Amino acid sequence: MKYIGIDLGGTNIKAVILDVEFTVLDRYSVETRDSGNDAEVWKNKIKTYVQNICSKFSNEEIRCGIAAPGLANEKNSMILWMPGRLNGLENFQWMDLLGLPVYVLNDAHAACMAEWKLGAGKNTRHMLMLTLGTGVGGATILNGELYQGAIGRAGHVGHTTVDYKKGKNSTNMAGSLEDAIGNLSIKERTLGEFDDTRKLVDAYKQGHAKATEWWLDSIHKLAVSLCSLINVLDPEMIVIGGGIANANEALFDPLNDFMKRYEWIPGKEPTLIKKAELGEYAGAIGAAIFTKLKHTKI
Repeated sequence: MKYIGIDLGGTNIKAVILDVEFTVLDRYSVETRDSGNDAEVWKNKIKTYVQNICSKFSNEEIRCGIAAPGLANEKNSMILWMPGRLNGLENFQWMDLLGLPVYVLNDAHAACMAEWKLGAGKNTRHMLMLTLGTGVGGATILNGELYQGAIGRAGHVGHTTVDYKKGKNSTNMAGSLEDAIGNLSIKERTLGEFDDTRKLVDAYKQGHAKATEWWLDSIHKLAVSLCSLINVLDPEMIVIGGGIANANEALFDPLNDFMKRYEWIPGKEPTLIKKAELGEYAGAIGAAIFTKLKHTKI
């Protein structure tokens, strides 16, 4: 048995093939080239990759997992809701295209699965993951299982509020965590001075006064959000991934300092916070892992 995992992003498609022991046997990456009106381009790329894998392992049974932006349906057979991105993704039945069993899940959920099984959160039963990038994604492992919620919204911590007086985001949430630290709002938060979080962090490291104010304000809001989520979910560990996590000490040192102000620690150690370990292929790996666990349950 082999398990294919595919992470479908607006910029790149990443794919892996895993065996039953979760060993990564092969990796693949190609530009998505999503034109906004011709979904057949990226669908055909995925189909070609899967066909090649099926030919290579023609004597074995193959299962496939797809990680993509948006909310998966209850059966994890398609993305049910994703307006404005990857035209042709919503309500698309992957099994019809690929001709083999396919499970579909949200991309942040998939990254969380990978970090839980093989990465920073290995051996935990209760884990929260955040992906800090253009936006803020997230996912939760509860009692050793991915918690997706009633309609797939669970874990979207970027759409919680840190300042109800601020404007609403794409999900109608006022002053969201995503707007407080995601790269999509960096120009607005810095009054047009910075157009990328990496530039803001570089200026912070160099002692730029306004950059320091803006960056620490974002981390302060992140810390308050995490402490709130700890009170609700009580995870053993919080794993932080995404491009902004590559700020490393510039992120994690002040984050831990702010956490000390707010975290409720009833007679034990604070909740462990770790950087994600699996990098850009986490979503693809997680999609394959999710598929393997789903297949095992059947």
